[in-house]
Amino acid sequence: MKNFKLFVFSFLFVFSGSILFAEEFEDKRVIESRVTFQKTSHQNPWLVGEPFTRKLNIIHLGKGLFFGVTLSKQNPVYAEFESFDYSVPKLSIKAYDEETGFLLLESAGMQKLPKPVGLDLKNSNKQCPTGKTKYVYLPFSKTPIKAFVLDQKKQEGADFYFKNQLLCGIIISDFLIPTEYVELFFRSGGKSFPHPGFLFDVNLTPSEKEYYSKTFPNPLLVTEVVPGVGPAYNLFPGDLITSINSMPLAKVDEWDRADKIFDLVLRKSDGRLRELGETVKLSLYRNFQNINVSYDLRAYDSNDFLIPEEAKNRRPLYLIVGGFFFTELSNAYLKEFGTEYRVKSEKKLVYLSDYYQKKVHPVREKIVILSRVFPLEGNLGYQDFQDLVLEKVNGTRISSLSQLKNLLQSELTTYYAFELSGGKIAFFTKKEILDLQQELQSTYKLGRSYNLED
Repeated sequence: MKNFKLFVFSFLFVFSGSILFAEEFEDKRVIESRVTFQKTSHQNPWLVGEPFTRKLNIIHLGKGLFFGVTLSKQNPVYAEFESFDYSVPKLSIKAYDEETGFLLLESAGMQKLPKPVGLDLKNSNKQCPTGKTKYVYLPFSKTPIKAFVLDQKKQEGADFYFKNQLLCGIIISDFLIPTEYVELFFRSGGKSFPHPGFLFDVNLTPSEKEYYSKTFPNPLLVTEVVPGVGPAYNLFPGDLITSINSMPLAKVDEWDRADKIFDLVLRKSDGRLRELGETVKLSLYRNFQNINVSYDLRAYDSNDFLIPEEAKNRRPLYLIVGGFFFTELSNAYLKEFGTEYRVKSEKKLVYLSDYYQKKVHPVREKIVILSRVFPLEGNLGYQDFQDLVLEKVNGTRISSLSQLKNLLQSELTTYYAFELSGGKIAFFTKKEILDLQQELQSTYKLGRSYNLED
């Protein structure tokens, strides 16, 4: 059985300051707390891992809601104030953005709250530092965030920056994430930030520029459309975008061109951030034709990928039948083999992850794999079956765990033939499957044999 491993990202947050007691809240803007995360394993998803905690600086935004920035791509379950007073109530998770680590906490039953920090965008824009801005990606994130570039790198971690009692933003490494992102996250109730939905190339070679500029000056070359996020089947790699939201790209010069493109997609004409659901309009050139495309902005989410990066907002899906542990292939599953997962894990699965991860499908489809076989008296001879792609069951191609479960519950079937990669086949009668399920529960005492989407 594989080891239950969780690779905690190295983007840890370290803060300084004295320990606060509940009665000191009214005199502090930044409050020390601890957030507790629940470990999750993609290779042992039926197990509940030991929780772990991280320090977290938070600010009170009013009405018992607190904001902080913590680890991304995790599963926070609650937070509590850093205090020796055990009567301090826990803070519940109001909202959490896996991409940025932005966290909105909610208190309940507290008689005394710290003074709220105002999010005054108008005055903060006037008084807070200005300078060169750049779209950056926070650790393990795919969502571009516009930040100010600081003169020098600050301490490792994240902290709040104030000037003249105004919140100017969050310092992460050598970037200052402005207050507007905190304000939008708070105002929207903790919604994620939109992703452009496509990737592009602004560094064209001289020959590419000469070829494309014969028809349009300064076109934007699409290199990738994100399935489930961007305008799939309306925009394709190789398309030339000539205008964004009625702004001709011929007017966008080469200086900071990528950042200006992000501005056109992610910001309104007055500079304010666009929110999820707002419409983006593109004019493009394809196959000697002018085409108009519009789509609604969505948050980055790999759930529609053929091979997702992780199990977003839920525990990993699995189905154990006859002692065979089936799950859906994800990058998180492979990375639990360790830092050298490309060498230690099954080569076929690594190949699939490399070449088919973001493949676009007209229907939501996944790759189902047999992770391993629980040793039971009734399935002896199959213990060496491990990390194999489940291709067919009774001649039917398998594209999801839910489909597999429905197929196994068919009243018309009296046997099951599992066809796996490498030409391997496992055969069971329905009675053998039922007997194996009973043996599985009595031997391993699993809480449940499956976790599937409704």
